[in-house]
Amino acid sequence: MPIWSAPNQVMSKVALITGNDTGVGKTRVAASLAKLLADFGPVRYLKVVETGIVQPIDSDANQVSNWAQGELESSTVLRSYRQPLAPVFAAASEGQELAFRDLVDEFQKAKGPNWNLAEGAGGMAVPLDSSGVDWKDFAKAIPVDAVVLVVENRLGAINQMRLLDAYCQDLSIPCGFWLNEALPQETEVIRTNEKALSSLARSTWGIQRHGKEPTQVDLSWANEESDV
Repeated sequence: MPIWSAPNQVMSKVALITGNDTGVGKTRVAASLAKLLADFGPVRYLKVVETGIVQPIDSDANQVSNWAQGELESSTVLRSYRQPLAPVFAAASEGQELAFRDLVDEFQKAKGPNWNLAEGAGGMAVPLDSSGVDWKDFAKAIPVDAVVLVVENRLGAINQMRLLDAYCQDLSIPCGFWLNEALPQETEVIRTNEKALSSLARSTWGIQRHGKEPTQVDLSWANEESDV
């Protein structure tokens, strides 16, 4: 059973779901969090940017709605592009310019009065406009109340966790790791990844297999008052 602290009733809080790379399971984690937080009020899912989407049925908003099994108030995509490229280049391929301030403004207008799950595209440091600002800057600009750092639980995860940990050192926002085993891994790989994660100062907020419910969850951050 998941181990977690139940959040109190909240007013317009935002958790940014980002990670070390694309394809690490951010959308699966979003669905899991939607189900966990839904007991305490309506939850909105907002995919800020997605790329590589030709048919609406392939959208992350559609996927997370299915996986969350009716626990979402709504699921919305703010920006969607057809080419499977980094956001700035995917927008450019359609003759558009991605503007960071516009993304922030659109998100502020779309968020709901309770918990909002904001899912990014790609990894945390992918640029969101020509100036090079990224999801860390987005987290500060909103400002969000928590940053969920999804890392694929595989060989190499220790390096990825350490890099993300270092990159987030200047964030005053609560950040925690969520290990997601996208593909079956050797038991020793999983064991050593979890051991390495426990040695970091940053908290472990979740551990799960791809497509399954989390085996470990910590939602104590959902009760914390934001200092930003």
